[in-house]
Amino acid sequence: MIVRKLLRVLPLYAVLAGLGAVMVTLQQPLAEVPEVLGVPAWVTQLVVGVLAGLLIAGAIHAVTRTVARRVAEGGGVAFLNGGILALMGALLGLVGFFILELLFTPSPWLDVVESGLIVFLTFLGFLIGYREETIFAALAGGVPALRDHPSLAVKVLDTSVIIDGRIEDLVQTGFVEGQLVIPQFVLEELQQIADSADNLRRRKGRRGLDVLRALRNNAQLDVQIVDTDFPEISAVDRKLIQLAKELDADLLTTDFNLNKVAQVEDIDVLNINKLANAVKPRFIPGEELEVEVIDRGEEIGQGVGYLDDGTMVVIENGRRFIGKTIRATVSSSLQTDAGKMLFVRPKGEVNGGWAESSSSS
Repeated sequence: MIVRKLLRVLPLYAVLAGLGAVMVTLQQPLAEVPEVLGVPAWVTQLVVGVLAGLLIAGAIHAVTRTVARRVAEGGGVAFLNGGILALMGALLGLVGFFILELLFTPSPWLDVVESGLIVFLTFLGFLIGYREETIFAALAGGVPALRDHPSLAVKVLDTSVIIDGRIEDLVQTGFVEGQLVIPQFVLEELQQIADSADNLRRRKGRRGLDVLRALRNNAQLDVQIVDTDFPEISAVDRKLIQLAKELDADLLTTDFNLNKVAQVEDIDVLNINKLANAVKPRFIPGEELEVEVIDRGEEIGQGVGYLDDGTMVVIENGRRFIGKTIRATVSSSLQTDAGKMLFVRPKGEVNGGWAESSSSS
């Protein structure tokens, strides 16, 4: 690997070292260079030229590696915008150059000012274009920069939230706004799950692909699949966190562990599970509700049921009603990491029996 890299950059260093030697030699032919202190001066001249060429080659190599890495990470648009604005800045610098030539008498100081003006405007143009990727769209009256509109914040989706499926229903309500970003590495992980030999994982992966297709077909949503990747990072969760940092985006997930790590990294996390828990109906002791007893509980005589939103309901003395829907009175509630639990008791006897609203086999 090291030898291959050396062979790849060796021609660049060799060519520029030779070019440096030639350029220095052209300044004063070798035959005209006198001998100094017993060492031919032309040797020193060639060494200086070679070293200058190697230095320039090293600078070019470092710059090209940086540009290539940034482009691979998805910074191609930023470099393109920077190059365009750098060219515009250079043209403005040339206009300033000609104006200064007309206004002032030529002098070394004027040359320095003119050169500095061109370099400064060129660098300033590149810096603005590189940092503001949406500047041309904003100038053209198109989509303004997202960072100027907090309500249009970018949201990065992870694999868990796509497989979960509730994101599709959530966006239909209009509560999720802005640009939804799906990284290519998340799409690849989703494809691997859909191709899994395990039947359950395969079904989850295919459902995730169906949800993703529905999101992309929604004309009211701005869904983008980005090719940005971080080859030096192997874990998908770490890649998601790094991407969210670079895009200054929120992270949309249902993964509890990813949620915790992202919060440590100071990334805003939108956890659909937390949202679901927050909008669950709140019951106070004494309220009545209907619940179907579907299984036995852990304690003697207990029955277990679930509300439509997934809230677990523990029915005291409810085991006898397994398979039936009864009316019950709330005794207490308990909030856990897994969600909220309700403890209820069957409503008292009416006309010699329990108040059953319906029954099922």
